[in-house]
Amino acid sequence: MLKKTSLQKFLLAVSILIFAAIGFNSCDSSVTGNGNNPPEFNGDRDNGSGDNQNGDTSTDTTEELSTDGSGLTAGTTTNYNLFVPSEFSSYQNVLYLNLSESKVSSDNSTWSDLSTSTVKFFDNKVKIKFTEDSTGASTGVIRINASSFEGELAVYISGTLTSGGVKIQSNATDSVAVFLKDATITSTNYPCLEITKGSAAAIYIEGTNTFADGRAYGTGYGEEYSTTSGKTYVDDDGNSVSCTVVRAAVQEGSDSKGTLYCKGDMTIYGSGSLKITQAYKNCIASKGQLTIKDGTFDLTSKGKNGLMGDSGVQIDDGTITFNGTGSISSSSFRKANGINTDDDDYPESSITINGGTLNITTYNGKGITAPYVYIKGGTNTLNVTGVTNYTNDSNTRISYYDADGVYYSNQSVNFAAEGIEGEAKVEIKGGTTQINATDDGINVSNSSGNFYLKDGSLYVYAERGDGIDSNGNLYIQGGTAVSYAPTGSEDSFDSDSRIYITGGTIAGTSGSQMALSEYNTSGQKLLYFTGSSSGMGGGFGGGGNRPGQSTTSSSSSFSKVAVQVSSSTVYAYTLPSSSWGLFVMTCPDFTSSSSSAYKVYTSPTISTSSTDFNGLCTTTSALNSVSLGSSTSTPGIK
Repeated sequence: MLKKTSLQKFLLAVSILIFAAIGFNSCDSSVTGNGNNPPEFNGDRDNGSGDNQNGDTSTDTTEELSTDGSGLTAGTTTNYNLFVPSEFSSYQNVLYLNLSESKVSSDNSTWSDLSTSTVKFFDNKVKIKFTEDSTGASTGVIRINASSFEGELAVYISGTLTSGGVKIQSNATDSVAVFLKDATITSTNYPCLEITKGSAAAIYIEGTNTFADGRAYGTGYGEEYSTTSGKTYVDDDGNSVSCTVVRAAVQEGSDSKGTLYCKGDMTIYGSGSLKITQAYKNCIASKGQLTIKDGTFDLTSKGKNGLMGDSGVQIDDGTITFNGTGSISSSSFRKANGINTDDDDYPESSITINGGTLNITTYNGKGITAPYVYIKGGTNTLNVTGVTNYTNDSNTRISYYDADGVYYSNQSVNFAAEGIEGEAKVEIKGGTTQINATDDGINVSNSSGNFYLKDGSLYVYAERGDGIDSNGNLYIQGGTAVSYAPTGSEDSFDSDSRIYITGGTIAGTSGSQMALSEYNTSGQKLLYFTGSSSGMGGGFGGGGNRPGQSTTSSSSSFSKVAVQVSSSTVYAYTLPSSSWGLFVMTCPDFTSSSSSAYKVYTSPTISTSSTDFNGLCTTTSALNSVSLGSSTSTPGIK
């Protein structure tokens, strides 16, 4: 058993004090190993011991090497002397993997060769080996079977594996800790690293780590897939289940839905980096809650999502960069979302951004999507683009193959390329968020859902959609927001119900005037101008009303505005264009319903250096530097 009864307490302490210093020393150059490749298969096959668990088609061999937990009693005994801090001794049950040399140790002192023969540790309750496929050849996957082991297990991984992966089968109860230190894994038909059986996992990243997923989108992996109908397979519980018929099936492999995958909750810590490239499903996925505490992540996907937590995703700190490429045509449907949850199985799932730096660039997906989205901090940049012919408000029916090669005929799919979609709620109460999207910048899709801006800074540019669109109510209660929706039929702020303003500083420029009737102010007033909405900017040429909709135009237009209240300049903004259908603005100083309380200048001098947030002056020094000029106009007031 461990001296520490709480894995997370230990990991948090170590993350602050220790792991910045973790480093593997170079292996002894006098040792001759088999390099990056696993040992040759020795011809032995399954002995019927029942070690084949969790749907794995690989087998055990009869030759076994055993240790008593203090050192190796059979096999290679070369000392690699990997540096480990003294606090690591708190774990009595640790396995050390040197991927480059295909070595394993339980004491960081004596080592055994990994092969398709089983090596046992800790009273023979933890077994480790290279798995085999149905032909007896090594898959390159290192399986650590701890399903009968009681207690928390720590696995320390370093080195390079050029064709394989690491699979940890836990006991489904106790936590698993994985320490990645300069680990490079290129997988075959498997994830690079997966923790099965549902135990919670803590992943530490130190140094530079790289995962490349070898699985291909549109392929069914494992026994549960077949190209022939009527076939069956036996699942983990011994039940006979009909196979899913797919276009192309691989008898060996795993369809686990992440390059780094955990079947339980997963928390990632560390000062290191992790780079993941894949084209199958998700870069990092948890079947439970996925939490990023810190670290640097460079994620690339041509499959589905960057981060996927079925029941939720939480980001506390760190730097996360995601580049996703979807594929949309009359016969292909592939969304690459930055961060996602499973809203079918978890309708209350949420994504929470507490801090860190988030950079999402994706094509034909969404930046962030979940039933509930909360942004409480961090610096968040989302760039989401989509195919012109398919990005619209209407569902389109197509036939396509999914990631597993399953065929879907004449399905209704939506291609909206939106920055943030929250089905029930989007709430922003901190941080700085900047969104550029082809469709809506932010969308709350349920008619009973709501959008809230309570604090923080928000910028939205929606090329063909609404800046912020709530199918329920939209609440502006604090913070700063700049929203630009240039298309002639779209609004900077839009609600299917009402827009309530009780605080905050906003500037909204849009092609449409349709949302004007939605504003409901209490205490803080909205000042607005109507203008020309035709021929507005955007990569798609602008213009174009929705069927049955129109916009009202007037001859007045300007590109800068400054407002004085009681002879003090309280508001100044440089609009993104001098051609617009509606410009709205509000700040805490706008409290009077009388137009005589405001002096509005429409040709002020606002230098680029004086603006604080995307053309908007928010600080006293910036406002004081504005030269008002002489041109004035009278706004509407709501």
